[in-house]
Amino acid sequence: MALVYFDKFKEVTGGGNFGDDINPALMGKFIRRSILTSEDVALFGVGTILNDKNILGSRHYPRKVVFTSGVGYGPLDSTFDDSWDIACVRGPRSAKKLGLGADRAIADGAILLSQMYEKPSDINKRPLFIPHVNSHLSTGSVLAAIADKLNMDYISPGAEASEFISKVARAPFVVTEAMHGAILADTMRVPWIPVGLHEHFDFKWRDWMESVGLDKGNVFQLSPKCWDPKLRSEGASPIRSIYRKGKEHFLLRAIRNLVRDESPLLSATGVLEEKKAALLKVAEHINDNYG
Repeated sequence: MALVYFDKFKEVTGGGNFGDDINPALMGKFIRRSILTSEDVALFGVGTILNDKNILGSRHYPRKVVFTSGVGYGPLDSTFDDSWDIACVRGPRSAKKLGLGADRAIADGAILLSQMYEKPSDINKRPLFIPHVNSHLSTGSVLAAIADKLNMDYISPGAEASEFISKVARAPFVVTEAMHGAILADTMRVPWIPVGLHEHFDFKWRDWMESVGLDKGNVFQLSPKCWDPKLRSEGASPIRSIYRKGKEHFLLRAIRNLVRDESPLLSATGVLEEKKAALLKVAEHINDNYG
């Protein structure tokens, strides 16, 4: 399939990652199958995938089309010839890196998920905590326990997509380290608080937030860092156990204070609808020209 996205996560970890794994379903909804199965056109989809490695890996395709991708996770020194159609990118920072005009900086394609899934009428009472998928792998049991003590639900981006979407859409608000947790929440009109613990790539967060008018929003860095005990080879030392429990207590307190003191973010409805309409127009352009 000529759809370019990061599809190796499961091979490396044995689990999925929502922000990457939504690509086939999302692109399959809005981009013609003849393009997605083409041997002549490579479609760059959702994800931070515009870097030299991915660009060089797709050079054998006669045509390369970029639809809402972001710049990052590797150097970008490549040049783009006439075989490239950079139809739109995730946000203004990606556009600037590529020397594109502001009209190409629309938004992450995941905002179109609200065109595929209706927001449920029943809302859960407990807020939702979403770690970055790597934080879940290294700290999941600690974070899940902390969330529960704070009367919050917990879900990993590695969960099955329908469960992940349902949990996010039903939450009163989410605290999320996963950027696509924030994007999904925003498009489903669920307020969100962005945080960083083990994983934070400021460029991509700013790229996305600026694309929907949230330029002044903060991503709150949580501390101290904690890890699941079984991954740290800490043994049964009482001192180590006390130290670990102390760190977990301070992390719990940091999250509790954050939820108490900070107002969740949500893009303006008019801005979001304008961005979705712009993406649908770009998808129509791609279908008309390459389908």
